[in-house]
Amino acid sequence: MNRFMSGTHNFLAYVLTDKPGANSAIGPRIRLQQHLDLSRLVNLMALITVFNTAITGYIAFSMTTRFMVFAWMLTNLLMAAIMMLDYLRKAGRRLPQRVSGRYVRRSETLSIFAGFLFGSLPLYLFGSDAFATLILSTLFTVSMCAGLMCLLPRNPRLVMRYMAGSITPLLIHAGLHFNDKLIAIAIALTLLVLMIYFGARSAFKLYLKEVELVAEATQLREILDVALDGSGQAVAVRSKDGEVIFENALYQKVKFTLQNMEASCGVVHALDRYWQIAHYQVSSIGSVEIFTDVTRIEDSRQEAESLRQGADEASLAKTRFLRSITSELLVPLRTIRLLASLMDASSQIPVTKADMNRASDKIRLLTEALEGRVEQIIGHAGSVATQTDVATVSDLCEPASSPVLKVRRPALRQGLRSLPGS
Repeated sequence: MNRFMSGTHNFLAYVLTDKPGANSAIGPRIRLQQHLDLSRLVNLMALITVFNTAITGYIAFSMTTRFMVFAWMLTNLLMAAIMMLDYLRKAGRRLPQRVSGRYVRRSETLSIFAGFLFGSLPLYLFGSDAFATLILSTLFTVSMCAGLMCLLPRNPRLVMRYMAGSITPLLIHAGLHFNDKLIAIAIALTLLVLMIYFGARSAFKLYLKEVELVAEATQLREILDVALDGSGQAVAVRSKDGEVIFENALYQKVKFTLQNMEASCGVVHALDRYWQIAHYQVSSIGSVEIFTDVTRIEDSRQEAESLRQGADEASLAKTRFLRSITSELLVPLRTIRLLASLMDASSQIPVTKADMNRASDKIRLLTEALEGRVEQIIGHAGSVATQTDVATVSDLCEPASSPVLKVRRPALRQGLRSLPGS
């Protein structure tokens, strides 16, 4: 874009060249805008031509009473009719999205001929007062060029070519009637042309800068849109009156679903996703509305909560297991202690050899049971459950028909009550 005003692609080269270089600023966007401007305003150009032709012709005929003025008026009115016909032919059509540029180039070429027709009034009045006719023609020709520049600031080539065509017959007239007064008029005309030229140049440079800024803003907006979509954020910027200034594609998809939902702790569940809703007020703009996709965070939080609950349940299970296994260990230990007290040398209870043998067998069984329980605890601690059937305390207890307990049940009951923790 900046190379357009460089030494290679300057404004004068653009005005004089039919086909600007590949690196010039005249791209599809500007061509399309020039096409739209010209097709919309050609009817206004035709009306201005009719009005100026009528006024100029009336004044010229009043000054010279030459009927050739009507021939000049007829040619200009015919050109205005052609412009109006072109407008009517394009009226009602859908606005194009892309253009080839042929319509604009053809109009720029025809503008030379249209300008020549309007500025050729002094040539039709050959033999009349040369100074007066040049003054009259210069006045209306310059005003036509200035008005056209204001009407089509984004197509300066058409304006410059119309101006070149319109001042050519004036300069020819000044050359045919060469004198000091006509030279002064020609110099003044040249200065006016230069002013229009630099005015058109400045206006077009501002337009190119505007196009460049719009292109950069569009590119930045696309980058922002892609970045927001990739981040899982649906963003909308609203003005103070609630009108949407900017919204990305994700916001357009989810706004109708999420706007009317009430958030629990700022998070809602919709469209199989979790969304965090946030609203921010910006004094210089209005407000910013953000819907953030927090599905991964919410899933991770729920997974962590599930793991925590699992850990709590495992801790409770471990506590229950330890309580159960502790109570099951105490019974055989107390029984062993009781049997050992029966075989103690200081025991006052008479014990036969058969009772001693049965007590020894019972101690062996209880020891094996304790060994099984210890192995079960070790397997539980190592996350390997030992699937062994351990004899319950009722299996290890002396049956009611045992001679030792049958004979000495009061003594055994007394001994159990004397044990610590019983």
